[in-house]
Amino acid sequence: MFKRMSVLVRREGDTRAQFSQGWLRHGRFIADLPGLRGYVQNHVEEEFAPPVAPLLRADGFVELRFDSPEAMALAFTSPAAHAMAADEPHFLGHGSGYALAGDDGLREAQDGNKLIVALGGGNPARVVDEIAALNPLALIRDDVTALIAKPYMAPPQPAQSFLHLHYRDAGAADHAARKIIAITQAGTLKAAIFRVRTVRFV
Repeated sequence: MFKRMSVLVRREGDTRAQFSQGWLRHGRFIADLPGLRGYVQNHVEEEFAPPVAPLLRADGFVELRFDSPEAMALAFTSPAAHAMAADEPHFLGHGSGYALAGDDGLREAQDGNKLIVALGGGNPARVVDEIAALNPLALIRDDVTALIAKPYMAPPQPAQSFLHLHYRDAGAADHAARKIIAITQAGTLKAAIFRVRTVRFV
């Protein structure tokens, strides 16, 4: 299996709630892509800003699974992809795509008890063990192998790794997020931390 992630940013002037509503409606276009094996939307519920500028902006994170990179490429040139692209301007301001080194599957977190941590600008391995010691119920690490540009949009926001951390509830996730800020600001590594709820389509 091959996994791709995207970071989505809402249109200027839209609220996060408006973005989420448009993105949920947009989900049916993604679900129609041929060869799609998994599709999860992660809607940002809360953002935890480090003292310095965060690594990236995000209102949502997409996780897509295909059998292979070639299957993904075929899907994104299909007629279903044309309908998907035509709908994006109704809710999307910017999108950044990422090809990932591995595929540890998809895990849902409907109650907002999941953190997504974007890491870059240093050695992510330095902090992963410290973050794992915060005792999440599950931790998935997605290392970026390539940035995937979206046509007619600015270049992708850079990131080296994404961590997906699941906790028993939103309060535990919030507590962990504040500790992660302290961990990541101790060196040159840049981070962006978000608490999300997921919606699974496929």
